[in-house]
Amino acid sequence: MTTSPRHSGSALAAALLLATAGLTLGGPGTALAQGSSDANAETAHDAENESTPRSVWHQDIGLGYRQLASRTQALAERLKASCGEADRPALRSEWLAAYQAWQAVRFVDFGPIEVDSRAWQLQFWPDAKNLVGTRVGARLRQDAPVSADDIAEAGVAEQGFPALEVLLYDDVMASRSLGDPLPCALAGAIGRHLVAVSDAVVADWQAFAPHYLATDSYNEATLHGAMQSLEILEDKRLGEPLGLMGAAPNAYRAEAWRSGQSVALAAASVAGLQQYFEPGLATWLDQAGHAELGDAFARQLEDTLDQAEAIDTGIVDALADHSDGDSSSPAAQQELATLYLEVAQLRALLDDQIAPALGVVKGFNSSDGD
Repeated sequence: MTTSPRHSGSALAAALLLATAGLTLGGPGTALAQGSSDANAETAHDAENESTPRSVWHQDIGLGYRQLASRTQALAERLKASCGEADRPALRSEWLAAYQAWQAVRFVDFGPIEVDSRAWQLQFWPDAKNLVGTRVGARLRQDAPVSADDIAEAGVAEQGFPALEVLLYDDVMASRSLGDPLPCALAGAIGRHLVAVSDAVVADWQAFAPHYLATDSYNEATLHGAMQSLEILEDKRLGEPLGLMGAAPNAYRAEAWRSGQSVALAAASVAGLQQYFEPGLATWLDQAGHAELGDAFARQLEDTLDQAEAIDTGIVDALADHSDGDSSSPAAQQELATLYLEVAQLRALLDDQIAPALGVVKGFNSSDGD
């Protein structure tokens, strides 16, 4: 069996430069010159006509990135049109749709998403020290409205979906209107930054095609991305907040705890694996003579997604102290525990059966600890 090498950020940047001479890595707006883009697109098209795991993955992941770009654009346009208090419900809906589009492709932890820490720009989490809340609160105390350039040059805690969540849901906004000049300008600047990052990833993923399609180790890298995604989902996004990892329950360790959308985001991650990862995996398993494992993975994905979508509460509400006798909390906690078990089964199937059948062993990653 072979162990996939991890594609570090610096190595990835070098690969992008070598694969696409017109690509620069200077910021979130990175893109190709048109001539280089056309040539690479033609090469990628030829390669993607062959049915290989990477050809399927490149096409599907590209679709996911384009969906992310479309959703962030819709969010930014909504913020530009109006961000008054009356618009808050519609803005929350657009924010969630864009955030879910990000979750769907979050399993891709290599390639253009590594450049300039773009994943962190989209979502700063975990945030044990509440840096997002602190930094956004400080922006709201400034004298002058924030510009898009200010946010582009800011730290990642101020740039992504969690920062917008503070403006849309946090108590820091309890005494002021979202339509006031400072919060409205800040929300709009963050929205435009999300568009810039998403558009750059779309362009650079297309430019990355020749290198990705020609490099066999990206089979393992893509599989490892999904494996780590499920590890984080089981241990960090569900296990730790629910108190299933040896410590007491703490709902504020969950992502999106302010909005109560932690489970909706988890469901989006599972749906993304179903849409953008599973077809390429099925191709690989079929070609390796293990189609039955692909079928088993598809079934477990469906079961896990069904459980996630059946839960209509967030982790904070589920763990709340219902001292008034409300009996919904134990039922909600049981539903979340069942989701945790479904994710654990999905992860075990991928790690312990599918990966070994494909000759891949799990390598060290940052979530393994010291």
